[in-house]
Amino acid sequence: MSKPRPFLGPEPVDGPYCRNCGAVADIHYCPVCGQETAIEMPTVGHFLSELAEQTLALQGQLWTTLISLLFRPGQLTVDYIAGRRQRYVRPLRLYLALSIVFFAILGFTASLSPEHFFPRGERAEAAQTSAAEPSGAAAAEAVADAPPDVPASPEAPAKPSDPAAGSAAANAEKGGLTVNTGYPALDARIQARFETLKALPEAELSATIADALFSYAPIAIFFTLPLFALLIGIGYLGLRLNYAVHLLFAINYHSFLFFLLLVELLPIPSPASTLLALTIPAYLTIALRRVYGGGWGGTAFFSFLVLIVHMIVVALVMSVSTLLTLAFPL
Repeated sequence: MSKPRPFLGPEPVDGPYCRNCGAVADIHYCPVCGQETAIEMPTVGHFLSELAEQTLALQGQLWTTLISLLFRPGQLTVDYIAGRRQRYVRPLRLYLALSIVFFAILGFTASLSPEHFFPRGERAEAAQTSAAEPSGAAAAEAVADAPPDVPASPEAPAKPSDPAAGSAAANAEKGGLTVNTGYPALDARIQARFETLKALPEAELSATIADALFSYAPIAIFFTLPLFALLIGIGYLGLRLNYAVHLLFAINYHSFLFFLLLVELLPIPSPASTLLALTIPAYLTIALRRVYGGGWGGTAFFSFLVLIVHMIVVALVMSVSTLLTLAFPL
């Protein structure tokens, strides 16, 4: 016996009631659960609209948020603390959306053209240097053709007693990378990995480095964000504010940075790119003064110190994470 065909469509209701919770809802949204009251059959356009509104928050909130973020530095933080929140996209959601979009586009761009991140000039110079050095076969032929009366050195170099030291000495003589962590087995593994990388073709090596750089970059930057908030908190310790206030400021500021980085991915001329970079210290100074107060001179000096320390920490974290990813691939 076949099952009767079920009814597929919006559930009929007798009166202005919410189909989700049953509450009286005579407006566009239920006042109890917040669901829309005008229910229609789903379409592809409806799904895309839900994605835009709920996931990326592409409503009037987004444009209001971006205008405030870009042209009124620090205002998002001030309004959030003051309780004016519903008009904006929530800070953490905005930060995650911008960072995810940026790293997705960056990783895709790097996978297509790694030479964008590793200039051809540098690689051409390395290739010329490599070509100038004689290959193993050429070196052997040159030795074979040498005059027989050339005396050999009577003293052979002393053999190091430590295998790790011997490996390091051999690599130093070859001009290669020397690894000495104090653990010979670990040194050998890292050394073998980097020797493998050196043997890769140029394009594959560039792609491998780019992949390692971008694999943990979002995590590295995300974990340096609390440090940035801590730096701000130390600078304004006398205000006795909750750490969450400084963290909120850091989230909004990094949202601005990711928006600038997205613009940098566009094919813009170099002067425009330089101008965008110069807006960062000015933006931070204005934002700090709007949120925390203070004079222009002291705020600008503090902004400069914060930027220097933060850049050093981010560069260090990115370098370490990239090297670890290259040495210990998953």
